[in-house]
Amino acid sequence: MRKASEVFDEIQRWAEADDQIRGLVLSSGRVDGDDKVDLLSDYDVIVYVRDQAPYKRDDRWLEAFGSVMTRSPPVPTLFDDGRVGRMVIYDDGVRIDWSVADAVSMHDLNGEPEPYRVLLDKDRIVKNPIRPYHSAYHVQRPSKDEYDELVADFWWDIIYVAKALWRDELYWAKHMNRKVHSPFLEKVIEWHIGLKNDWSVTTNKHGRWFKRYLDTGTWAEIESTYSGADLDQNWDALFNATRLFRRLAVTVADGLDFDYPHETDRRVTAYMQKIRRLDRAAEDFV
Repeated sequence: MRKASEVFDEIQRWAEADDQIRGLVLSSGRVDGDDKVDLLSDYDVIVYVRDQAPYKRDDRWLEAFGSVMTRSPPVPTLFDDGRVGRMVIYDDGVRIDWSVADAVSMHDLNGEPEPYRVLLDKDRIVKNPIRPYHSAYHVQRPSKDEYDELVADFWWDIIYVAKALWRDELYWAKHMNRKVHSPFLEKVIEWHIGLKNDWSVTTNKHGRWFKRYLDTGTWAEIESTYSGADLDQNWDALFNATRLFRRLAVTVADGLDFDYPHETDRRVTAYMQKIRRLDRAAEDFV
């Protein structure tokens, strides 16, 4: 696999040699170049061109950087913001997420709130060549209404998992379990991390960096909320998820002076335990 320096050199040489390309901008995770980047991290590159038409017609230009293993979408696609999007993985494993934008839109970077690093600016348009990540990407403190709604939704949707397990509907149970994990359990873990770090860290998308901020005990609790195909193991994972959610949601509530619905928690938990004990052929809920 090519090193980052090689990838950037190839892209810049290609852009500098083509007069129709007016600028190159790096966005997303590699902007800061910190320790969160590894050899599998994507390169998110915006190419600013005078004429997008050649890039809309076909993908021949992508071959300038090596043999393409796979791409998405299958054909050049114009997105809502006017860019042509091409996500590409080359045979050596390098992934570049290309956006081809109209050169005029490079002026928008002067008011752009998203992080970026200018790699090439032939017309000297951008005032600040780098805009790093900032506090807008930190875990956001929830409002009381946001907290109350999420906790209520968790204790409602979790019941679907219990019902599916009792009915031996594993696939549906797994689907509903994913819905419980994201956004409900995921969000309360995120809030817990934000609270413990004074709302000054980011956990990236969908818990990607949770493990960096959690103690080993809490991480082990998260692992215990996952299971294979065995129904009893799935029941255990379900109640492990409720215990973890309860502990973290109470911690967040205490830290933000909110109220946790202990009575709802108690009643729903008892209801699900009763479902688990029910005989599969039961006709009465006793």
